[in-house]
Amino acid sequence: MNGEMASSSLTSGLVWATIPWMTDCQSPDGHTHEADTALLTAALDHSWKWYDAELNRARQVINYFVVASAVLVTAYTAAINGKHYHVASVIALAGLGLTALAFMFTFRDRKRAAAAELALTELQAKIADRLDIRPFCMVGTQPVRGQRLTALIIAYGLATLLYIIAFLYELAQ
Repeated sequence: MNGEMASSSLTSGLVWATIPWMTDCQSPDGHTHEADTALLTAALDHSWKWYDAELNRARQVINYFVVASAVLVTAYTAAINGKHYHVASVIALAGLGLTALAFMFTFRDRKRAAAAELALTELQAKIADRLDIRPFCMVGTQPVRGQRLTALIIAYGLATLLYIIAFLYELAQ
């Protein structure tokens, strides 16, 4: 992929070469700031795409989990109404398995996104320093990551509890 094309999405509207202090000087290792800026832009683009892809994958897992859980709850209700208690217990166990898998995939994707978030925080700080624009640092400024993880744990915990109760109810029948 052409380096110019890779950074075009981030640099649209900005002409880095027209900023004099970015093209006249060289870094300590001998390359120009223009090359450094292109590398920084490519790194930011890569980190952002990684972060976005991982969070989108986590959201898709959650969406599929919600839909699959709705199907399982409907099947469970139909099995109970039809007095097919063994089928209902198998559905409850399937729900437990689904919850465990969905939690594992969501947790993995969020962990991988967190790695990209660290890179984004550092890259944005470098760009903000270079451009002298402090509000540019958007990632990492708000303590929401822990709150989102807590919400995920609570949601998956409640789903697990629901399926365990459903399975225990079937054992009592």
